[in-house]
Amino acid sequence: MAHDDDDHITEEDLWDLLPGSAGNDRADILYKISAHLYTRNKYSEALACAQESVEILERIDTKDREALGRARSGVAHNLKAIGQNQEALTELMVVSDLYHRESLPDVAEIDCMIGRWAYDAKDFNTAAKYLSYSSSEAGDGVGDRHIAAQDRFYLGRSLLSIGNPAEALIEMTEARAAFKDLKSVFDLAIVDAGLAESFIALSRIPEAHRHAQRALDVFTTLGKRLHSTLAILPLAQALFHEGELDEALRNINEAIEIEQTSDEPDIEEIVRYEVILRDIVSALGDNDLAAEITRRHESIREISEL
Repeated sequence: MAHDDDDHITEEDLWDLLPGSAGNDRADILYKISAHLYTRNKYSEALACAQESVEILERIDTKDREALGRARSGVAHNLKAIGQNQEALTELMVVSDLYHRESLPDVAEIDCMIGRWAYDAKDFNTAAKYLSYSSSEAGDGVGDRHIAAQDRFYLGRSLLSIGNPAEALIEMTEARAAFKDLKSVFDLAIVDAGLAESFIALSRIPEAHRHAQRALDVFTTLGKRLHSTLAILPLAQALFHEGELDEALRNINEAIEIEQTSDEPDIEEIVRYEVILRDIVSALGDNDLAAEITRRHESIREISEL
């Protein structure tokens, strides 16, 4: 959220203008004050100003629908900043509806933001819906093409997460072609890791192995240790299906260790890795460890449901 770059009026000036203002002008001043407050991390105060701006514009039934969209977007950003993520997502979806209905500019940016926020919240159905919009709405500039490629990748990841690996493969393949054209090696490795997971889900094991190993080679060369788990996971699964159990075990243990020692370990990711670990150790005949993993996961599930 930001105020107009060409408007150098200070926050103090805006507060001075507020008492004598009304209608669209008052709503605009409140929106700009909100933007200033946001840049100073005064999110609760910024939220109140943005909400008042929205209330005024709706009360007077403003014809400036873009101003209403900006104000609502300001509400969404401030809600997110104070941790009300679902409310922020809902508000931004209202903005998207308005932008689509009124054919307003920047609709691709709004849809992209909804998709990314939903993806981060693991609301993959919503992410897939809005990322499918934004990936087809982007412009032709290099920056636009990079964002569109990222959207296609996250769309593919979302589709994979909701059980559509074939569609995920199509979107990620499109993303890979775009990143290759942009010569973005790191992004290509990210996509290759996603493609490997899609190939695993489709039981196309040799292709999964090839893409996972290629991604891992890039991450290792770049020293991206945490990112390497994206490739190690499908690589371990491919090795398991190929009967290379010791190598599969070594790789999945490495992924678990990397995640456990990261700055913010993700318990859902660790459990996902350990499900594969359980399959591997069972195949190796270590039923005690397999039973221990099952017990721990049941404990986690019970605690989560309390």
